[in-house]
Amino acid sequence: MKLISFNVNGIRSMTGKLKNGEKKGSMTNNCLTTLVAAEQPDILCLQEIKTQNEGDLACLSPLFAHLYSTFSAHKKGYSGVALCSKVEPEWVDYGFDRYDEELIGEYNAYDWLMEGRIITAKYRTHIVVAVYTPNAQPELARLGERIAWEQVLRMYLVELQREFELPVLLCGDLNCAHQEIDIYNPKGKKKIPGFSTEERQELQYMMDAGLTDSFRHLHPDEKKYSYWSNFAQARTRNIGWRIDYVLVSDSAKELIEEADCLTDYHGSDHCPVIIRINV
Repeated sequence: MKLISFNVNGIRSMTGKLKNGEKKGSMTNNCLTTLVAAEQPDILCLQEIKTQNEGDLACLSPLFAHLYSTFSAHKKGYSGVALCSKVEPEWVDYGFDRYDEELIGEYNAYDWLMEGRIITAKYRTHIVVAVYTPNAQPELARLGERIAWEQVLRMYLVELQREFELPVLLCGDLNCAHQEIDIYNPKGKKKIPGFSTEERQELQYMMDAGLTDSFRHLHPDEKKYSYWSNFAQARTRNIGWRIDYVLVSDSAKELIEEADCLTDYHGSDHCPVIIRINV
């Protein structure tokens, strides 16, 4: 099974761009259609689709039989995730309410559902959880909510694995560079959103709870990034962060055959990340 996760930073903007980022794309020829044609993923997960209009995903309808998406009711043009699948899942959820708050933590106290941050799709042999993790914001202003998200998501994944006894794949923009190797020049950045000590510790707790970073599992020493700032020619100079992941249940980590950051795809401040796994 091949899965691609991509923070598109606006689905309408993305469909207007080619693979190289030129603003010459169309509904039938754009960065996403080129990506799908070249890689042939079974599942494509998107973050920051930033739309209230299902029609903005129309370019993917001929490529995937089953499309699922969330829309931010909190404010327009914000957040939102999508899951596109060639095979129909057994069921799809859009929040954490499969489990009681007493079991996994207080999720109704926050606007995560209103912000469209999670889709879960259960298949016969595995479960895919596609997320867009909240940004901690400048001066770590949203850090408390960010940590609450991490704790709820972690317990949610634990319960999914316990209930179904299937491998779980957590994919998406997790908004955190886990190790120093995952960020260009880490010195002095330990209080910066996405690399704070608290966020990195929470991501480590996620892995300690039974998940493996697929890219780092296959490439323990490789420096490769999935996000670059739009300022100071950061992408051209490869001053980046690796904050997009596919985490896999430890029980299935030896089934990972490929994991990579597809840095040739432009059009967003992120690039796609890919996994091929024998589940």
